[in-house]
Amino acid sequence: MTITTTPLPVPSPVPSSGHARRGCGTAGSPVRQHWGTPVAFATLDPAGLLSPSAAEIGPEGPALEALPPGEIITDLEALAACFHRSFDALADAHGPGLAPPLGGVAIDVQVWRHGYDRPAARHAADLVAWWVLDAGPAHAPTGSGAIALADPRTGFPRAAMPGQPWGRHLVVRPTPGAHVAVPGWVASSIVPLERGQHVLVAFASTLR
Repeated sequence: MTITTTPLPVPSPVPSSGHARRGCGTAGSPVRQHWGTPVAFATLDPAGLLSPSAAEIGPEGPALEALPPGEIITDLEALAACFHRSFDALADAHGPGLAPPLGGVAIDVQVWRHGYDRPAARHAADLVAWWVLDAGPAHAPTGSGAIALADPRTGFPRAAMPGQPWGRHLVVRPTPGAHVAVPGWVASSIVPLERGQHVLVAFASTLR
């Protein structure tokens, strides 16, 4: 299920609606280049945005499960504001080549478990982002459940350095709070999980 939001002014910190809010704790995403690819990284604490039902999610269930965002997130506007902040930082840092979100953000909430393997795919949106809301148990060093990003460009075949200057993979460990935003042309997916593991993620894309 996808929710669609409209652009919101993003205060800092995200305002509380009557109780302490811990989500988006470091929402000012630092932006840097990874082998020529613009990437925004942040650690955004999702604890204040998760409903009690999120704690009931475990490794048992469908290999890939799409969840109604409103059942997992207590404040969808605050969630969207976190994504907006990262998208705006990414667009601002890299100029006119990356358009800021003009028509809002579409958000999916998913659970990934053992048995599902989707090849990394590019998206039609200008910008996309992943946010690890929960993961368990502790993940093995194999990278199980990590966010995998790949720049599809091949680069110049006579590069002076070994290999190509583009096409390098970036792997973000599935630690709760891990957040990364990239251009939509960067291919992304979740590394297949081992048995007994699961990852709860929010995936966002910009809309025009």
